[in-house]
Amino acid sequence: MIVVTTSGYIVSVLGPYLADSKNSDAKILTHMIETNVEEIKDWIQEDDIFIVDRGFRDAEALLSDIGIHIEMPSFLTRGAKQHSTEESNATRLVTKLRWVVESVNGRLKTWNYLDRTIPNSQIPHIGDYVRIISAICNKFRPDVSVAVESDLSTAAKMRFLSKEANVLKEYVERNGLDKREIRWQKIDASDASIAFPQLSEEEIRELTMGVYQIKLAKSYA
Repeated sequence: MIVVTTSGYIVSVLGPYLADSKNSDAKILTHMIETNVEEIKDWIQEDDIFIVDRGFRDAEALLSDIGIHIEMPSFLTRGAKQHSTEESNATRLVTKLRWVVESVNGRLKTWNYLDRTIPNSQIPHIGDYVRIISAICNKFRPDVSVAVESDLSTAAKMRFLSKEANVLKEYVERNGLDKREIRWQKIDASDASIAFPQLSEEEIRELTMGVYQIKLAKSYA
């Protein structure tokens, strides 16, 4: 398990752990806190926020007991087919921060040793190797994310928009568009509406709050 800050700095590397039901993300984190691994309780403070994925849900009560707030993507409520607008927006705010974790994992895998399946004979050494590589990344690689003015502006805008009403959803429900029979048909560029908006890359960045979606779209071009 790797613990990173929002800038991508690798704070701790623990493991490896056996991949079974006894070593879920939540149980590993619980073990870290209860045994004070690497004196973790000395470098976390009350009212700190842990950004995690849904696999850490069972550790939420323990973290709350020591004053740590936990933020994770929303779960579907029983019987619901999709998230509410509020739940979806809250999840987007979390995933906007969690991309740093995935970026750090990707950075580690740029090392040839870690970008492939590792034989069992390496299990006794893999933890040390990952810690060495992590230390090198911390020392010589730039921060994954830096809180520059544009980032702070984007964060403020996302928090503001997350509280706005879902106008499109209201329009669909008001006009019964969600109850109409759907019939799909193939179209190509010649069938597209001439009124379809044409956006510059800068306008798309503004709309998507970043570059990830743009990079993803380019991969399909």
